[in-house]
Amino acid sequence: MFSLMANCCSWLKRWREPARKVTLVMVGLDNAGKTAAVRGIQGENPQDLAPTVGFSKVDLKQGKFEVTIFDLGGGKRIRDIWKNYYSESHGVVFVVDSSDVQRIQETRETMAQVLQHPRIAGKPVLVLANKQDLEGALAEADIIENLSLEKLVNENKCLCQIEPCSAILGCGKKVDKSIKKGLSWLLSNIAKDYEAIAERVQKDTAEQRALEEQDKKERAERVRRIREERERLEREEAEREGRPVQEEEADNESIQSPFQPIGNLISKKEEQEPERKEQIELQEDRSNGPKESLENEEEEFEEENAGEPNHTRPTPENTPLAGEHSKKKSSKLHLKRKHRVDPLRTDEGPAESPTPPPPPVGWATPKVSRLPKLEPLGDSGHSGKASADRPLLSLPVTNFWV
Repeated sequence: MFSLMANCCSWLKRWREPARKVTLVMVGLDNAGKTAAVRGIQGENPQDLAPTVGFSKVDLKQGKFEVTIFDLGGGKRIRDIWKNYYSESHGVVFVVDSSDVQRIQETRETMAQVLQHPRIAGKPVLVLANKQDLEGALAEADIIENLSLEKLVNENKCLCQIEPCSAILGCGKKVDKSIKKGLSWLLSNIAKDYEAIAERVQKDTAEQRALEEQDKKERAERVRRIREERERLEREEAEREGRPVQEEEADNESIQSPFQPIGNLISKKEEQEPERKEQIELQEDRSNGPKESLENEEEEFEEENAGEPNHTRPTPENTPLAGEHSKKKSSKLHLKRKHRVDPLRTDEGPAESPTPPPPPVGWATPKVSRLPKLEPLGDSGHSGKASADRPLLSLPVTNFWV
């Protein structure tokens, strides 16, 4: 009963503890499947991956741990940078291509270099025997024998666990159970001795930064000596030839490493982005300023003309800006239909009366009155009295001009 209560108390204590930050380095030869394993743990598709150039950083949550995994490239030229990440790591994941028997000797030598490093010795190590789905892949016992794994871990006092797996067959919840099992084992062993490992990581990180700073100073000193030697030779050559010596300005800027963290570069780029946008907006305002001012003047000109009667016509005295507008902008004024603009007079004399339009052809021809309907001649069917009462027909005499 007492042991049960103690277990419950310890479980509650661990449950209330904040999340612990753990850093892991994943190393191995090129084409071993390191990136596929990381993608599978992260929940992404591990297929169709390109070789890792340099390193990639992955952050994920595993239970009560905030895990950061540095996936380091496995090429021969880049393996020398692995040691720069050992100081920050709480544990190591070494991925082995169990199907590539021809490179097993190279794998053993590389693993020995990793485990024998002072900043790795004594830390837990997980070995993933990847690509078990391929034909001819070595079994777990064969890998232990070919890598001399037992001897290596005993000499360097590293806790070690080997898990045969196939990283390409699943991702997320369907990831290979061996990978999940191995990762859980690694995190649990780190948690058992977390305080000691964290203190060691802090100490190693401080030493690593001091070493990098010292290397930077030594590199700057070497550059300074090379520059001074070059200037001395140039000065001696100029004195022999009798030409003046050109003094170079001293470069006091500190020499920075070309390998800068991508996060710092992104933050600097984001800080410079608002200034760049302001400059672009200022240039657009300057380019659009004259155009907008002309449009505003045109609108004001239209509004003024709208309030004047239609019979008024503009003159050079009351439209002083007409010439300026034509010089500044060649576009036509968009006037409304009700506005009437007559051409300007070139002379300053009195306004001439408008000349009437030419008369149409035949305007002086008199109109011909409609003739009354004529009655048939003769007395047939008509009485003499009726003929006497009817007035005589008279035709008007008209003159026609051609």
